[in-house]
Amino acid sequence: MTKLLLYIVYINNGVNMRKRFKAKKRFKLKKLLLFLIIIFLIYFFYLISNVKLNISNKNIINNILYNIDIQYKNNNYINKIKSYIDNNIFNKPEYILYTQLGNNIDNNTKEVSFLYNKSESPLVYIYNSHQSETYTNQYLEDYNILPNVVNAANMLKEKLNNINIPTIVENNNILEYMKQNKLDHSGSYIASRVFLENTMNKYNTIKLYIDLHRDAATHDTTYTNINGLDCARVLFVIGLEYDTYQNNLKVVEKLNNIINEKYPTLSRGILKKKGYGVNGVYNQDLSSNVILIEIGGNENNIVEVNNTLDLIANVIGEYLNEKEKE
Repeated sequence: MTKLLLYIVYINNGVNMRKRFKAKKRFKLKKLLLFLIIIFLIYFFYLISNVKLNISNKNIINNILYNIDIQYKNNNYINKIKSYIDNNIFNKPEYILYTQLGNNIDNNTKEVSFLYNKSESPLVYIYNSHQSETYTNQYLEDYNILPNVVNAANMLKEKLNNINIPTIVENNNILEYMKQNKLDHSGSYIASRVFLENTMNKYNTIKLYIDLHRDAATHDTTYTNINGLDCARVLFVIGLEYDTYQNNLKVVEKLNNIINEKYPTLSRGILKKKGYGVNGVYNQDLSSNVILIEIGGNENNIVEVNNTLDLIANVIGEYLNEKEKE
């Protein structure tokens, strides 16, 4: 009987020891799993901090944290970061340029304020028939950001809005429209015409329609220095293959004259195009106020482009002031 009781005690002790061993083993596994998860998360955030947008950049991080705290207090942090980046960075390419370049891109060269507009309706419409035209990524190479003419259009819009000239930009994807309608590169003006006509039908207040491009000339051709600022030179293009081109030419000549008076060497002049291999119309037949401006070339950087856009905003402001007085 005694042996039986001892055997039962032995068995119970063994069971309890196995239970304690299993519990201890599970605890160790949980600790190991938690440790591995922490290591994975550290590695994951290290990877995403070094992708195309280097969000270790001090300016971007400060901006994100500040705005997250103000705007998204009731959501979890992952949703806060995702929502803020989606709404304020990826959908606003010009935001990235200003954030990365800081004071290099903010020269405060505002000289003109449009004095006669009493409406919130747009006065200027900017679009890009060739949305894929890019500038050099100097200053932005560490972030894999390649600025383009769409960025330039949005930057010019902000500068014009800042001098009381309500401006809108065509941000629809013209390249996608071309793809859907099986248009090649030569059909880009057919595509942009659709959006241009839509804007004309929607607004009757617009005084200037700007098709903003960049040239493919060398940096020596497209660079100048204006009052100590590195600038991308501008070139006006007028098509001659429509009956009313003289009206568009008069508008461009007025703008070009203002540039020459205020900022000598900034303009490369007016290029008149017709004949085989060129469009020859550029949608300028739709209105005498449709113009095509080439801002710099593919070898200009975004700081040079920005400096020029500051000056062009002043020129447009002066042109519209004169036009309002007529």
